[in-house]
Amino acid sequence: PIYPSREESHTIIFLTSGSYKTKIGFKEYKVTPNQIVVFQAGAVFSTEHISTNVKGYACHFHPDILVGEFGNRSLISDFEFLYVGNKPIIDVRQESKYAIQNIFERLCREFESAEEPNPMIVHSYLYTLLAELKILFAQNSRVSQSASFQITSRFRKLAHESVKSNLKVADYAEMMNISPNHLNKSVKRVTSKSSSEIHDEIKLIEIKFLLYQSSLSISEISHEMGYLDVSYFTRFFKKHTKLSPREFRNRIEKS
Repeated sequence: PIYPSREESHTIIFLTSGSYKTKIGFKEYKVTPNQIVVFQAGAVFSTEHISTNVKGYACHFHPDILVGEFGNRSLISDFEFLYVGNKPIIDVRQESKYAIQNIFERLCREFESAEEPNPMIVHSYLYTLLAELKILFAQNSRVSQSASFQITSRFRKLAHESVKSNLKVADYAEMMNISPNHLNKSVKRVTSKSSSEIHDEIKLIEIKFLLYQSSLSISEISHEMGYLDVSYFTRFFKKHTKLSPREFRNRIEKS
């Protein structure tokens, strides 16, 4: 067995033959051909009982790549399968199998054929893959979800839509006609994180977008995000990323 570990990056595996068992969080899953397993960044997982004929593809990437040149706010907020707490197994229907396999093949070809993979090509294929998985995840999720899952999904949607409004968790609870305690318990049951932690993660995505994709100064971004005190804004960002906003901007531009 491979002992439990926690990754800071996302890993997407498409199995084409064989099978294996994996434990993500507290749940065990058996992965079989024509299934995709998503090891979400931050999830605790382990893998065991791997059959001898396992074949497939794997794509491993850091979440920050999603705020790069091809980033799209509305698209990323809808990539629910990348959020810890959502079902990590996606069934690939026969009519989608060729498209998914073709994207993985093209990604492999880019890394194998070039000394230095072309970032534009890699990013384009990655976003195409995520867009395809978004469709498959929606098809897989049409079965009824728990009340906690529905509350968490609605909270995420509202938080993305109001990310610059400087609202508190209690404000979202009021918008949803539930108590802050009920909201927090529901979110924690699904994600193992508090509502405030999820809210901070969504704010960070928007800040990273502005740092990478806009020409606004650090001070202007701070004000746009509702922080009147730039030093508080800087402390908030550094607390979650270990980098100052300027350091993050410099690093992602170089990458």
